[in-house]
Amino acid sequence: MRRAWRILEPAGRGGVAARIAAARGLDPALEVHHDPLLMKGMDAAVSRIRRAIEYGESVWIFGDYDADGVTSSALLAEGLEELGARVTVRLPHRVEEGYGLQAGQVEEIIAAGAGLLVTADNGSSAHGPLEVARRAGLDVIVVDHHSPTEELPSAAAILNPRQQGCGYPFKSLAAVGVAWKLLQALGWRGLERGLDLAALGTVADLAGLKGENRLLVREGLKRIRAGARPGLEALLRLKGVTPATGADARTLGWQLGPRVNSAGRLAEADLAYELLRAADLRLAEPLALRLDGLNQERRRVQDAAVQEAEKALAAAGELPALLAFTGEDWHLGVIGLIAGRLSQDYQRPALVLTRSLGQGIVKGSARSVPGLHITEAIARHRRFLENFGGHAEAAGLTLREEHLEDFLEALGADVEERAGALPPPVLQVDCAVDPAELELSLARELEALEPCGAGNPRPLLGLLGARVQRIFSLSDGKHLKLWLEAGGRRHEAVWWQQGAAAAELRYGQALDLAFEPTVNTWNGRSELQLRVEDLRPALEES
Repeated sequence: MRRAWRILEPAGRGGVAARIAAARGLDPALEVHHDPLLMKGMDAAVSRIRRAIEYGESVWIFGDYDADGVTSSALLAEGLEELGARVTVRLPHRVEEGYGLQAGQVEEIIAAGAGLLVTADNGSSAHGPLEVARRAGLDVIVVDHHSPTEELPSAAAILNPRQQGCGYPFKSLAAVGVAWKLLQALGWRGLERGLDLAALGTVADLAGLKGENRLLVREGLKRIRAGARPGLEALLRLKGVTPATGADARTLGWQLGPRVNSAGRLAEADLAYELLRAADLRLAEPLALRLDGLNQERRRVQDAAVQEAEKALAAAGELPALLAFTGEDWHLGVIGLIAGRLSQDYQRPALVLTRSLGQGIVKGSARSVPGLHITEAIARHRRFLENFGGHAEAAGLTLREEHLEDFLEALGADVEERAGALPPPVLQVDCAVDPAELELSLARELEALEPCGAGNPRPLLGLLGARVQRIFSLSDGKHLKLWLEAGGRRHEAVWWQQGAAAAELRYGQALDLAFEPTVNTWNGRSELQLRVEDLRPALEES
């Protein structure tokens, strides 16, 4: 679906980067490490952990199967062990156990002789399980960042900057960031060493890269470039990237994060944990190979399912307001990714379900678009569901097979009713540039906005009225390459995955481009290359 463009006009002085930074509110004065003792519950958490260390209690860490949960668990384990604690880590299985601490897991941990339980990336809403712990005399410290329920569960301490009454200045830490603050309060001498895990978990969990998160990621990338953690170095080298030259925020989000996540999606998160804790490359390399293989399998399953859905949509003709698909054996670890891909490609809410569990149970994952709160829509039809949860953009649900048809009909009608009020998809362009500004130095200048990611995307610029000089297809028509004339100079542009668009273009045509300026280095020579995000016939000629 074509998107309407919104070209911003950032005010202020200075170059393109300075004006974009000001418009985004990227204030270096806010990029500081705040005092961890400002976080509600921190004093109690520090006191309880020090007591556990002093008396030799068994400390259990219960994490999550995604990258934030795994990095949080690895960071806490590494820090607490070096502080003298006896640590055991327990990560749940996505398919067999699902997300979050459960009563049975608490009972298992109690039976193992735990003296203290620390959650990592979960626990803020675990009322029942934490009550089981309280009754058994097991103290729990919650380390989390998810929006908590209004009434908090019973715990020795809850560390979550989003909880009511917490005076911590920065509310957007990922769970791994909260874990790092706990270790900072405990006086761990390895804080700098742990910044690599903090950076990876922050970027992989799509935490907004502003304020303290920017500082954690920037400093963490320095650690990763130093090649200090064998597991991360092994993953990078698999992709032909050396830590010193190839590690940036995009590498974390597109290379490392998906491979760490693949363990929990298709196998067991323990594989990723073992990789992050590997003592040397000899131990790390086979684990990295396993994660890379799982990620390839994840992509294969995801792509096959998306292609199956796309064929069904093409055969159906007019697109429904809600894209809903049910697979017989789609893996639970990828249905959310499939839904996200469909929602993004077609700019509609998408719900993907799987019957692979058997016993008449169907599980689903939904992704939405701006303007439609998917969890609220699902909640209006909760009578069909066993359970559900989520937020505005994403949700998960479980229901019995006999209710599936009625639920899909009701939810589809609900979304259809509201579809007319949804805002059209918009592509936001940070600013239009003069052709005279298209220099290699522009791409270098914009590097000042790094680290870029969620909440601070790579800048998207506009070039208006460029003339097509040459049109190329790359990789057997998969990609598109253009030579464009603007301001009396020629510029190279590439549009990945859009080779078919060549049929819609003609020589001499005037185009508007939304693009990212990048540096293309070949045979030791660096040139400016425009990576196209979207293009359209120039408005002045349309």
